Amino acid sequence: MKRFLKHDNYELSDHDRESIWHGIRRELKSEGRSSVFRITRLRPALTTAVTVAALAVLGVWWIDSNQANKMGTAHPGLLGLGPSEVVRQTGTYPLEADTKPIEKEAVGTDNVEESEMAAAILGDQAPLKGPEYMAEVKSGVTEHTVSSEKFDQYAIDSVKESMSKQAGVVSRAGELYVHNDPSAVRTQTDGRANSPVPTSQEALIMGRRSITELPLGGSVTGGTSPPNGEQVELMYFEHTGVNPFVATEDDSLSTFAVDVDNASWTVARNYLKRGIMPPKDAIRVEEFVNAFDPGWKKHSDDVFRIHSDGATSRFGEGYHLLRVGLAGKTLGDEDRKAANLIFVIDISGSMNRENRLGAVKKSLHLLLNELGEGDRVGLVVYGSKGEIRLEPTDISRREVIMQAIDGLISNGSTNVYEGLELAYDLARKNYEPAKVNRLILCSDGVANNGASTEAEKILSLVRKASDEGITISTIGFGMGNYNDVMMEKLANKGDGNYYYVDRQEEAERVFQENLTGMLQTIAREVKVQVEFDPRVVKRWRLLGYENRDVADRDFRNDAVDAGEVGVGHQVTALYELKLASSPGGPEREGPAIRVGTVRLRYEAPAHDTARAGQVEEIEQTILLSQFASDFASATVRMRAQAVAAEFAEILKGSFWAKESRLVDLVPVAYGLASELPGDPMILDLVDMIRKAADLQAADLRDTED
Repeated sequence: MKRFLKHDNYELSDHDRESIWHGIRRELKSEGRSSVFRITRLRPALTTAVTVAALAVLGVWWIDSNQANKMGTAHPGLLGLGPSEVVRQTGTYPLEADTKPIEKEAVGTDNVEESEMAAAILGDQAPLKGPEYMAEVKSGVTEHTVSSEKFDQYAIDSVKESMSKQAGVVSRAGELYVHNDPSAVRTQTDGRANSPVPTSQEALIMGRRSITELPLGGSVTGGTSPPNGEQVELMYFEHTGVNPFVATEDDSLSTFAVDVDNASWTVARNYLKRGIMPPKDAIRVEEFVNAFDPGWKKHSDDVFRIHSDGATSRFGEGYHLLRVGLAGKTLGDEDRKAANLIFVIDISGSMNRENRLGAVKKSLHLLLNELGEGDRVGLVVYGSKGEIRLEPTDISRREVIMQAIDGLISNGSTNVYEGLELAYDLARKNYEPAKVNRLILCSDGVANNGASTEAEKILSLVRKASDEGITISTIGFGMGNYNDVMMEKLANKGDGNYYYVDRQEEAERVFQENLTGMLQTIAREVKVQVEFDPRVVKRWRLLGYENRDVADRDFRNDAVDAGEVGVGHQVTALYELKLASSPGGPEREGPAIRVGTVRLRYEAPAHDTARAGQVEEIEQTILLSQFASDFASATVRMRAQAVAAEFAEILKGSFWAKESRLVDLVPVAYGLASELPGDPMILDLVDMIRKAADLQAADLRDTED
């Protein structure tokens, strides 16, 4: 506590603090107690704040003997506890008369005297005043000797600030929760009413302060399991909602920004690999769909080609599936533009967990092996502060670059803003218009230091650089203490891609197989608008893209931020359609019935010096004749994407998939595997659906029991 609850006017010097500490030890020794004093390992969690607050009050009591009668006699047992001796007791402790009760899960012991000591320190009335608040504290205890420096290292300004440091914060349905109380994530301390945290990306970037090094097992809050009933703690996602059906006569236009990311798919794969059902908030349907090869024919001439097909749906009786696809032009690796790359590497303490930094190093080695003549690499790192480790260096000096990467070690907090600011400055100084100028951020998404906690400031930094032609790709690593929201927002604002690496094979896919597509953009601000004919389509629903929605009126507003597509990328959007049973006088294209029209609008990227900034728009008609008569007659690639979409809808808890069961998808997925033998993505799909079905069945059995 910074100067010990300075809002309550308690302030001690280092000398006083040491004197109090030794004085308490002498007092307890005089009572015949000889146990060695230990205190819980101080972590930025609310329980720790309460413990240190109690010591602070004891310190004031020691100085002012008049307060001794209020506090009672201290007992040595509590501070001498070892981890194995700790149990939990839950109780409600009232505060001042004008405040609400504070819910505490207090540290307790098997020893009656030690429990009395806990009560003596906490007291029947907590000696704190302030605005109303409610918090629930959960903690285990580990042993650690406290030095005077530790008090300042883990300083806080108030109990209210301690609540914002609580590590057990999760997101459910788009809102932050601290032990089931969303209003307690961040509160004010100056007597004004509590201020709930926004549910936007700003809240998710700002609303957490992580510790610098996490234990390899158990909970980061000090116990043996994560708080809030979560199976993996400190995973931040933002629920994007579920698109509804829209009556065509009310709105015939569907407009969205394209998305070629697939991080949601790999995050879900990582959960299921660990035997855990992924959170609903982590599921983005379009990223499941776009994880799979759509099978569109490749080409190297036009910037884009539009495709469409469809079939009756096996997932909704009486409905059809429409698939709209965009295929970007391909280039050989030898035709890729040279690149100025700045690696921005998170080396904070959290990157020491699960060997995340080690995985980053291996991934960057893969990337370096793929770079060629004309490419240059710079290296910026950030922990508690940003630092330039390597000025842009020609790839011909590969060993120098590798040494700089291999020398990285993790430590400190996470000042991503300073790291990005340095990286963008370095990129601007070395900017070459005819080259690809890109940052590659490798991180777990934590942002807890300085301006890094200001969402709008960091996103503005990224957006400004993108408008100058410096894009960014974000690569996520790690489970637990991971911020999916921040990584996605940075890539979206920075005109880049967002990938999540959960295993070596994924690193190879991102940094080797898909390197050209990741580095070289063929179009930016890519928007799609589908117009349905109300005489043919009664209602429609877009599967996914909820957080990529664009107002219909902004389709031709080129100032509106949209998506980016790289070399060879193919993008798919799936629609569910309810067709009219007997179309009344629909517009025809020859003998065919017109279902609608697909329009695509995009801008040429900065490195395309001949066309930079030019905007183009193309369109294509969707015909009913492109629909297969039944689902089984559709192409295998369409069926694979449809199964992936249904899988995602079930995992997400979509209302429109409430009657679907994971177990029913298992034989369908196995059928796809027999048609596409050896396809690693299809094998993953089969494995994930089977694991999810098993977990769902186990949950149902537990519920019935």
